[in-house]
Amino acid sequence: MAHACRRFALCVLTCCVLPACASTASSTAAGTAAVRAAPAISAVAFTTVVPQGWTNTINNSTEVQKLSAGGRVVYLVEQAPPGPTQPNLNDVRANINVVELAQMVPDDQLITYLNSVSQSGATNLSTTQQFILDGATGQYLTYDRDIQGTPGESRDMVVNHGTSTYHIVLNTSRFAFNQQLTGLRAILAAWKWSPP
Repeated sequence: MAHACRRFALCVLTCCVLPACASTASSTAAGTAAVRAAPAISAVAFTTVVPQGWTNTINNSTEVQKLSAGGRVVYLVEQAPPGPTQPNLNDVRANINVVELAQMVPDDQLITYLNSVSQSGATNLSTTQQFILDGATGQYLTYDRDIQGTPGESRDMVVNHGTSTYHIVLNTSRFAFNQQLTGLRAILAAWKWSPP
């Protein structure tokens, strides 16, 4: 399946965990605070924020190249491990990226697309759940992945808007996942689709 092949290539190139949250209504107080204090950032089809403590790295061509196998990277932020770095526990530089896929995934295939991550080494896949992103309905799941010896965890989300599919992913260590998930929640809570 072409979608599965693209997904596999994207996962291999990122060399990490993938993906972030349920609906915007589930934003935590920490996520909401991050939205208020964060600078706004515009992509082609949406605006959102760079969460507090995260760095906008969309101009880092090396990192963008790693994530662009499945389409065009339109948003990329990174954050160092929280607290003291501990090898094989808390030593992963997290990223949250948004890729506009080269081909739209039909709504009835979004779940299949997400579950194809198991073909590239993801384990402990959660049940796929629905979320709403500024009026658009998407699907997400969470899974584990080994990142060069460090247990990793990702939140992987896909949503259709207009004629495009947007793939939103939080990649980090399992150790830091819950803490860094607040960054993803802040991004989703502030997300506004641009007028057509």
